[in-house]
Amino acid sequence: MQTSSSSRLALRAQPRFALNPLTALVLKVLAIAPGAWGIQGALAQEVQFNDAFLPEDSRNLDLGKYQTGNPVTPGQYRADVLLNGQLNSRQDIRIEAQPDGSKPVVCMDHGLLERQGVDMSKLSEPLDTTGCVSLGSLIQGASASFSPENQALDLSIPQAALKRNSRGYVSPELWDRGVTAGMLSYTFNANRNRTRTGDYDSAFMGLNAGLNLGDWRLRHNASMSWQSRQGNKYQALDTYAQRDVTALKSQLTVGESNTSGEIFDTLSFRGVQFASDDRMLPDSMRGYAPVIRGIARTNARVTIRQAGNVLLETTVAPGAFVIDDLYSTGYGGDLNVSVAEADGTEQNFIVPYASVSQLLRPGTSRFSFTAGETRNNFVDQQARVLQGTLQYGLNNTFTGFGGLQSSDHYTALLTGLAFGTPIGAMAVDVTHAQTELAAGTAKGQSMRVSYSKNVLSTGSNFSVAAYRFSTGDYLDFSNAVQLVDAEKNGWDTRMFGRPRSRLSITADQTLGPWGQVTLSGYAQNYWNQPGSDVQYQFSYSKQFNRVSFSVNANRSRMGLGDMENSFLLTMSMPLEFGGSGYGPQMTAQVGRDTRGNYSEQAGISGTAGDDRQYGYGATFGHDGGSNSKSVALNGQYTGARAMLSAALGRGDGYTSASMGASGTLVAHANGMTMTPYRGETMAVISAPGAQGAKVSGYPGLRLDASGNAVVPYLRPYELNEVAIDPIGSSLDVEFNETSQQVAPRAGAVVHLKYTTNQGRAVLLNVRLDDGNSLPFGAGVTDGEGATVGVVGQGGQLYARIKPDTRQLLINWGSKAHQQCALVIPPGPGEGQQLQQLDAVCAAGKQVADRVRPNTMQKVPL
Repeated sequence: MQTSSSSRLALRAQPRFALNPLTALVLKVLAIAPGAWGIQGALAQEVQFNDAFLPEDSRNLDLGKYQTGNPVTPGQYRADVLLNGQLNSRQDIRIEAQPDGSKPVVCMDHGLLERQGVDMSKLSEPLDTTGCVSLGSLIQGASASFSPENQALDLSIPQAALKRNSRGYVSPELWDRGVTAGMLSYTFNANRNRTRTGDYDSAFMGLNAGLNLGDWRLRHNASMSWQSRQGNKYQALDTYAQRDVTALKSQLTVGESNTSGEIFDTLSFRGVQFASDDRMLPDSMRGYAPVIRGIARTNARVTIRQAGNVLLETTVAPGAFVIDDLYSTGYGGDLNVSVAEADGTEQNFIVPYASVSQLLRPGTSRFSFTAGETRNNFVDQQARVLQGTLQYGLNNTFTGFGGLQSSDHYTALLTGLAFGTPIGAMAVDVTHAQTELAAGTAKGQSMRVSYSKNVLSTGSNFSVAAYRFSTGDYLDFSNAVQLVDAEKNGWDTRMFGRPRSRLSITADQTLGPWGQVTLSGYAQNYWNQPGSDVQYQFSYSKQFNRVSFSVNANRSRMGLGDMENSFLLTMSMPLEFGGSGYGPQMTAQVGRDTRGNYSEQAGISGTAGDDRQYGYGATFGHDGGSNSKSVALNGQYTGARAMLSAALGRGDGYTSASMGASGTLVAHANGMTMTPYRGETMAVISAPGAQGAKVSGYPGLRLDASGNAVVPYLRPYELNEVAIDPIGSSLDVEFNETSQQVAPRAGAVVHLKYTTNQGRAVLLNVRLDDGNSLPFGAGVTDGEGATVGVVGQGGQLYARIKPDTRQLLINWGSKAHQQCALVIPPGPGEGQQLQQLDAVCAAGKQVADRVRPNTMQKVPL
């Protein structure tokens, strides 16, 4: 490459146009660095190329378009956006040519600037949304350069022009409300048990239905259960309409829903609620859901209830189980858990909920306002309710909070203070309540102390530690409503216990190389009832390489009943120590119940399939109490449209069978799409013609026959990356992009469109009609003038041919003898094999007669 002595070629490692690999090779041979110019930098000086460096048959290539740098065609590009050297996002950008013939510029728009955190008030001129404005004209000292060789847009913006946002901040301008869509999530489980005393069949279906219209989200959550002896029952849990109030970072809810339980205990209401939503805050500035733990001896049916409502019913395998995925549990208050074994026995226990105090940053607040009536399953006449709460960060140490509850016969006022100390975060609050009863007004107070601490240096974590003491005449809102209703119905009110004191704690301690200890439980007594409720769990676990064991102990008592104790020792180990970690696991367990009876179990479980979409398990057990033996088998399959499960069990005196299914159906503008997963905030991705492609990060999830798939579990108000893996799709489809980012609003169904190019993929071995090879680097276009590719060494050409394309034009100069036409022979479009064709490129009108009959080969994937 030669330049004049007074000028140099400005080589800048910038932007990128989507270069064909062969084009990049041509430029390398020509000693041109791809991206040898900055789109908004100084004009590159004109250069001349020494064709002595080219192969002999390519020395007549027309290189005029490269004399002032690597050309970038104006248009739309998908690019990684780097802000001051750091990857910030991936999005579409627009490049436009300039009227004066100067280099194209990257067009700035409001969304692009907001996503980078630009302070829009610092722009030197108003942003023109109708034209193409360069970054340098908007911000002094800023520049934008697009690098075609790596599809990257490098933005250099002075810090003075950027907002001082918290980490994880996403501008509300980027929050996507989604499209109009309907969705139905379901979880179904059916059981059949046969025992000596008779048969028992049951079924359960949890439903979460929704419809998104504009900014509003309509939801209906319900459960439907059927039992062969009691019949069927349908329970509506929540039915409401909700929308964002962005300016106040809050949600407006109208209908049947639940309060959050942060200040007062949670309650179900029918009415209107206006409350803060911390999810709208950045990650660095942001609750609590109970975890259900227990022990099952057989393939057991676990039912979780709250206030008489069935929240979840599922089947668990024998052994220790953990349920930590209750759907949208904004609930607080005790959860009643029943474990129905396959042999007909049943165990029950309570999982407590204790609110944790939360410190707020100085000057920030959290509020809620609720008006309506209660939804209490234990009263005949519902009560009107008005509730308001407020939390405010006073300074770096203290947060003040308070609340008011009011009803027809009840009033409560709460005041409290949360503060951070070197030994942990604490909150103290006092509630004064008065209830109008038939015998007079009952006035009382309740004091609550909460504590939370995570000691990293010692591995100690007190997730919740709370103590509450109440005077004899204190009633919380729920107890007061039930007591007033009981008096109206003439019932004996002495059966209603008035809590006196309650202690709850959840803590775990890391012992370093010696394992981990976890303790949780609560104790509560009453003013007008003898005895106390006690329930706690202890566990110890240790890992030796890939062999682990744990000890679990449960101890509980209700009122004056006997203390019930149970123990479980578990050990698990892989059957393939040298494997990848996905091989089968063997588990052995020894348990002891409250009557001193021992039981033993041994089982094998694991996953299989390329995406680990298959799960399986087998368990063999012996119950020392009844001297009975049992065997259980279970399996699970995560398909592209639903998640299926089944289990079989047999023991002395009983047999059991169960089956289940779960998933979501979404109706949108492109049709109906099913997914095996359930979630609140989702994305419908569409890639025309790409059926069979995988969705990255979701086992078993693939694009359906329409090229659509539903992706669940998106984090609202945060940037989520959604990616497609082309493996499994046809070779006749090429993705222009495989990854997008989106920040959905809560409950939104966003639509992500992935553009594709469809056509036959062929590898052509092309020669001129005189038998010579085509020049290396010759350009190839289709009948519409669109670039298809570049001729490589030995006359090889890889091209994606549109269905209606029958001819390709090849040129390596502007003269007539430097051009030829190639007719594409017809071939089967199987899509899973690359077609390799031999062809002749002929000139002039003789093209149709001079094409050699093709010799077709198939190159398997």
